[in-house]
Amino acid sequence: MAVFLLEREPPAGWYNFSMPTPFYHLNLAESLLEHPALPVEVRQFLHGSRCVFMFGNTSPDVQVVSGQPRQSTHFFNLPIQAEDLPAWEQLLLDYPLLADVGHIPATQAIFIAGYLCHLQADWLWVKEIFTPVFGPYCSWGTFSERLFLHNVLRAYLDECILPGLHTAMDICLSQVEPDGWLPFVEDEYLCKWRDFLFPQLEPGATSQTVEVFSSRQGVSTPEFHALLASEERMEAEVFNHLPLRQVQSYHERVLDKNSRLLSKYLAFTLHHRNIPIDGDVFQGVQR
Repeated sequence: MAVFLLEREPPAGWYNFSMPTPFYHLNLAESLLEHPALPVEVRQFLHGSRCVFMFGNTSPDVQVVSGQPRQSTHFFNLPIQAEDLPAWEQLLLDYPLLADVGHIPATQAIFIAGYLCHLQADWLWVKEIFTPVFGPYCSWGTFSERLFLHNVLRAYLDECILPGLHTAMDICLSQVEPDGWLPFVEDEYLCKWRDFLFPQLEPGATSQTVEVFSSRQGVSTPEFHALLASEERMEAEVFNHLPLRQVQSYHERVLDKNSRLLSKYLAFTLHHRNIPIDGDVFQGVQR
């Protein structure tokens, strides 16, 4: 086990450790497209540009290659405050043209739909998984140790889901061509993000999850792999604090909430009439 000293202040950049990986978002997106709560017309519309929707579900993490502050692509700061507007609502409030789905190209609408799903999944993960179990105000271990174990959990989930992703996911993502879809990120960086992501999904490739986490936190990759390879240690050091059933419950809640979000966001386009976006999903967004 890595050794972590007692700390008075959280380590710099700790917010980069607090959310699911792009591969977990791809898994959510694939599950979402087949989820029974997703209306048939929404499913059919998204399947029209399925690869764009998949890419949109990863794209808030573009700051990895663009160098932007995390909050400039995720639309919330950490820790989340009670008065904060949910991230997907904040994006549409900041960029109201993206909320007017009837006046943007269908491909852009599908990309933004995926982007909003990612923001909602991250927001819920921070509130339901990271903050109460691993966050800076938890009482077990040190914060650095909890960040390490949270990263181990994220890497573990990647190992579980990667074999089940669509076998042509690398080709799917590699063919996406951004076209001015985001007013706050240049296409150049979305292309760099795409080119960073899809090679890790090629047959026989290995994801860089552990390597990225190791370099960020200064923990050797063998330490990560040793823990991941031990069922006994995973149970004692990770799942003792967060049972896997709690992660699965989170997964199902995200799919339900993403289904509602997509139905509301795409209502205008699908029904060709102005159906107001209201309720708790888009509360406070002006159209």
